Formats: sequence, C-alpha cells, structure tokens
Amino acid sequence: MASSTTETKPLKGHALLPARLWLPLVVAAAISAAIIGVSELSYRWFTGAQAGIGQGFILREKLLQLEKTVLEAQTAQRGYLLSRKNDYLGPFQKSVDGIRPLQREVLDLAYQDKAVRDRVTELSQLIALKLADMERTIKLASNEEFERTLAVLEGEEGRQLTEKIRIGFADLNKLVSQQMETNTARWQDSMENSRSAIVTAVGLNVALIAMLGLLLIREHRRTREETRVQTDVAERLESEVEKRTGELSSLSAFLQTNSEREKAALARELHDELGGILTPAKMDLAWLQGRLGGDAEYGERMNRLAKLIDQGIDLKRRIIENLRPSLLDHLGLASALQWYADEACKAANIECNMRIAEGLERMPGDLEIALYRVVQESITNVVKHARAKKVDLIVERTAKGLRVVVSDDGVGIADLETAKKMSHGLAGMSHRVRSVHGTFDIRSHPGHGTRVDVFVPLAAKKAVA
Repeated sequence: MASSTTETKPLKGHALLPARLWLPLVVAAAISAAIIGVSELSYRWFTGAQAGIGQGFILREKLLQLEKTVLEAQTAQRGYLLSRKNDYLGPFQKSVDGIRPLQREVLDLAYQDKAVRDRVTELSQLIALKLADMERTIKLASNEEFERTLAVLEGEEGRQLTEKIRIGFADLNKLVSQQMETNTARWQDSMENSRSAIVTAVGLNVALIAMLGLLLIREHRRTREETRVQTDVAERLESEVEKRTGELSSLSAFLQTNSEREKAALARELHDELGGILTPAKMDLAWLQGRLGGDAEYGERMNRLAKLIDQGIDLKRRIIENLRPSLLDHLGLASALQWYADEACKAANIECNMRIAEGLERMPGDLEIALYRVVQESITNVVKHARAKKVDLIVERTAKGLRVVVSDDGVGIADLETAKKMSHGLAGMSHRVRSVHGTFDIRSHPGHGTRVDVFVPLAAKKAVA
C-alpha cells in the first residue's frame, strides 16, 4: 500500500502506515502461513493414504491369486487321487510352483506392516504344511498305497489344516480391508482438510481485505486520488476472489465427475476379475458335484460350497451396482431409475408411483449419472428420514429439457433453510445439478412431505416420422 501513495507528501512525524493497520496485516500473514502449513500437511496425508490404498489393492489381488492357486493345487491333487490319471500331475506341479513366488510377493508387500506380515508368515507356514501333505498323498497314490492315501485324505488333521488356511485367508483379507478403509478415511479427511483450508483462507482474507479497505478509506478520505487507488485495489481483489471461487467450483465438479469415473472403472474391474474367478469356480464345483454328489459327506460339503460361491456372486453384483448401475450404461436413465426406485421402495415397504416418459433418448453419461444420483439421494433420504408411506417419481421430457420430480408424503423438513446449509446430501444434489447446467429446487412443509424438482435443459427432441 505504501507504493500507491508515494506521489503524495506524508505529513511530518507520521509513520508510513497507521499502527492500527499493522495488526490485520500481521494476522493475515500468520493465517496465510498457517493455511500453507495445513495444506502441505493435508497433501502429505493424501499422498500417504493414496499409496496405502494402492498397496492394499495390490496386496488383496495377490492374496486372491494365492488362494486361487492353492485351490487349484487341491483340485488337481483330488483329481489325480480319484482318477489316477497323470494328466492332473502337470497342473498340480504348476500350481505348487506358482504358490511360492506369490508367497514372496505377498510377504514383500506386507513387509512394513507387522500385523499383516505376521499373518502372512503364519499363513505361509500353513500352506507349506498343506503342500507337503498333498505331495505325500500323491506319492502314496503313485506307489499304489491306497489305504494309506485314504487314511491321509480322511484324516482330521488334513481337514483342520484346510480350515485353518481358509480362516487365515479370510482373516488376512479382513485385516487388509480394514487397513484400506482406514487409508480411505485418511484420504477423505485430507481432502476435507485441504478444502476447509482453502475456504478458510478465502473467507478470512476477504474479511481482512474488507477491514483494511475500510480503514484505508477512512484514513485517506481527504484525497480523491488515494480513494480511487484504494477502490481499484478492492475491485482487483474482488475479481480475484470471483476467479478463485470459480476455480474451486470447477475443481469440485471435476472431482465429482472423476469420482464417478473411478467408480465405473472399479465396477468394471470387479466384474471382470471376480467374474473370472467365481464363474470357473462354479463350473468346477458343478463338475465335482456330478462325480461326488452320490457321497453324502462330499455332497453336503459341495452344496455348502455352492451356496458360498452363489453368495459371492450376489455380493459382487450388489457392489458393482452400487458403484455403477449397469442398467444406466446399457438401457439408459429411464430403465435405471425405474429399477432403482422399485427396488428401494420394495425394500423399505413404501408405495412407489412412477410416471416416466416413454422413448426417452440417451443423454451424455455425465448427465445421466448426475440425475441418477440425485434421484438415488432423494429416495434414500425418504427411506431414512421421511417416515413416508408413498413416493412419487416423475420423469418427463419437455420441449426445452428434462424434468425430474421426487415427492413424498412424509414428515417434511422443519427448517428447510438450515437443512440446505447443513445437509451435505442436499448440497451435493444441488451441485450435481448445477454442474450439468440445470436448476435444483426443494420444497418442504412439516407434516406435508418434501418435493425435489430438477430441470436440465436439452436440445429439442427430433420428431419421428
């Protein structure tokens, strides 16, 4: 500020700036330094959490490969013992050879985490015992010592060892998943801290700038030139604030879009990877059931294993649908909304009335997922908070765009303005709609339900001859 007043002649005995102006400047500098420190710390947390999540994904993938390879070795062993065909020895040896490198990779990934490393070491010892047991049975069978082979197979020690290995894999996967959840929470906290730091910096700096402007105007009121300079400075700062606010809004929209894309990518990966594991397992189990189903003991275990695989397939489907609804990609917004509303209302025992436009054209992917998430969040709020008996969903195509309305007959929102400010769900829906250039309106009265009204402009729909 001193450089803007060098052409005027300051009164003798006066300081360059009044003493009361130095305090806000010092406070602003201190706040800026603190914000920089918080931002740097948040970035380090973000980087560390991101690395932890990535390593967790790799470790879990290797654990799945190791478990699959052990199961393949068991399958080949039992195939040889049942058929006495040497064709099974090659796959068995290939699986055994593949287990040890996978064990080393898993141990290397878990090296820095003592809890995981100890679990991996224990599991490796159990697998080593199991491999030795399987190799012993194959050797006995090769020597036609069938009674000893049968005794080993039916022994309680072998079953206990197999169960310990299964529990070891389950516990290890659970531990890795818990650590990934912790890293994900750290990642979210770091993002929130960084966002809070930016918002705090903008707010405090705007407040300090406004206070400085007022003090400077009062201090230099007698000269028009200084008033003009101060006004110009304030205008430039206001423009900078608007620019930064726009950048933050754009960044938020980008992060939201990128999050949806990452969910879609993760859903595709889960579909490909888990499908590639569970489907062959189901086929192999069906093959084994066709040959061992006559045995009561084997039949019971096969049926239990079949139920577990079916549960895994169903869990995979539910996770994928939560990450990225497949109907949205394959059949479009109308079918996806109809399916979701029907399923959600049935699960909550709520009557659902739907009026969805027929022949709705496909729209850009970002627009479809934004509208789907808005309806999903609205119905979720109805199920959790509204205590409603009925939900109405309207999707209509107008000449100017697409209108989506979700209304209920629940308890309503007592203080809608406060809810708009405090509810992250409402803020998220509003931002999603604004990011696709739409309008978002919510109305509610206590005891008379809530109505969410969304409109997105679209090009005029071409008439079909």
